[in-house]
Amino acid sequence: MRLAFLTGCMWLLAVSATQAAEEPDQPLQDRLRAHIEFLADDLLRGRQPGSDGYNIAANYVAGQFLQMGLLPAGTDGRYFQPVPLRQAVLTPGSAEMVIINGADTTPLVFVEQFFMRPSLNRTFSELKAGAVFVGYGIDAPELDHNDYADVDVEGKVVVFLAGQPNDFPSEEGAHFASTREKTRAAVRHGAVGTIAIHTPRAARRYPWERVRSRVGMPSMGWINEQGRVHGVFEQIQASAMLRHTAAEGLFKNAPFDLTALLEKDENAEALPAFALESKVILRQRSTQQTLDSPNIVAVLPGSDPVLANEYVVYTAHLDHIGELHSNGANAGQVDLINNGALDNAAGISVLLETARLFTQASAPRRSILFVAVTAEEKGLVGAEYFAMNPTVPRHSMVSEINLDMPLLLYDFSDVIAFGAAHSSLGETVRDAAQEFGIELTPDPFPEQNIFVRSDHYRFVQQGIPSIFLVTGVKSRDENVDARAVFEGFLQQHYHQPSDDLSLPIHYGAAARFTRINARIGEKLANVLKRPGWHEGDFFGRTYAK
Repeated sequence: MRLAFLTGCMWLLAVSATQAAEEPDQPLQDRLRAHIEFLADDLLRGRQPGSDGYNIAANYVAGQFLQMGLLPAGTDGRYFQPVPLRQAVLTPGSAEMVIINGADTTPLVFVEQFFMRPSLNRTFSELKAGAVFVGYGIDAPELDHNDYADVDVEGKVVVFLAGQPNDFPSEEGAHFASTREKTRAAVRHGAVGTIAIHTPRAARRYPWERVRSRVGMPSMGWINEQGRVHGVFEQIQASAMLRHTAAEGLFKNAPFDLTALLEKDENAEALPAFALESKVILRQRSTQQTLDSPNIVAVLPGSDPVLANEYVVYTAHLDHIGELHSNGANAGQVDLINNGALDNAAGISVLLETARLFTQASAPRRSILFVAVTAEEKGLVGAEYFAMNPTVPRHSMVSEINLDMPLLLYDFSDVIAFGAAHSSLGETVRDAAQEFGIELTPDPFPEQNIFVRSDHYRFVQQGIPSIFLVTGVKSRDENVDARAVFEGFLQQHYHQPSDDLSLPIHYGAAARFTRINARIGEKLANVLKRPGWHEGDFFGRTYAK
């Protein structure tokens, strides 16, 4: 029995690690290609949650799970876990922002100078209040930082720069710089509105011009048992993002002008906090509706009588951002479909073929849970719903591996596992990758705040050791600058219609990435000791209670 088990685990990878790194794996490549080409086809119209295209994709994934022999692990004995969503769309022409200085009023231009998301909790918002500048808007005792220490923001609109101090540790900083944590800090100190200034430093990560593509796109959140949208702060009456070139009027007669503050941001200098003489008006209207968009969940039962009651979880998001609206904001755009070939048809394809590798071998000791989640692009909504309302006991999920936008455009020689430094998962990833001659690279893009921007983070917030696995920034081909390709994709194709099947997808790299991913899960599923947070780790202290 033990011999058969070990033989099955070895066959899970189908070939040795060395062979997998060097020899073509054509059947696996062909299956990955078939998945990506289907999920990124124009037929699915960008897989917006709640749309026919998303539902087609959901049925496709469920059908693949059924074909593999995986058991349904959604609700009511099905593969689907319905996620109750509220969708909000900004009423065209309703967004207004006005800066008031004494008798002078300066109305700003929507999209060109400011941007508002639709509201999930108000169909009409109107806020007129004084403003206070609060640095980065961060209150983080754990990092000995409090932008609110010397100001009173009760009943005010807080104004802050996007991002975080340069000296913050990458992933802890990403946590405190997230929109939700900044809003939580504003609420804790009594603010009723927020304005984030999009700085030149922020523009290097996310150019303001991309804001145009967000016009007309809905916001979404999941509805809790009280009928409210989870994670929405009722106290905040309105919020906006302000382009730095339009923000100078807020700082009239202030102790520091905007230019000085932006220089401090660029030079890694501490930011002050101070009351502003300006007042602001923020208005908008939103239309809302409820809809369901399912997560798709399947399980491979474990073989060990005890450990089978524990789960290694794989996730990948099935949704993308749908279609651009053919209005003035996107004038001249011919292709309006955001196909999401790499983000995240690629991740779903790797998840499916990882599942297939497991089903082709003897079952590992722990059970393996495969979850294709909805509404990641709307704020990690489907993952949060599953992590807080799992279809298995929450304490039984021992680890989570997230697959989101693996950049399959070159023959990679390293992988990145965001979050690996915080738990024993890092050692597992490193050892599995080394079997394939692949390095584990630390986060090469700390300024991108990637750690909090994908679905694994919602599992981290439930105390579950988690990683976000992607291809790295090194190539086995010395003629390919992998980092330049990676950064070029983020600048040119990320959340753009050009993330489509015209990209030169490297299916050999996709196959190798899939096998590394499976090997990581195999190790986690068979080791006796559960993965754990490193002693004293911030995320372990904060969430693993």
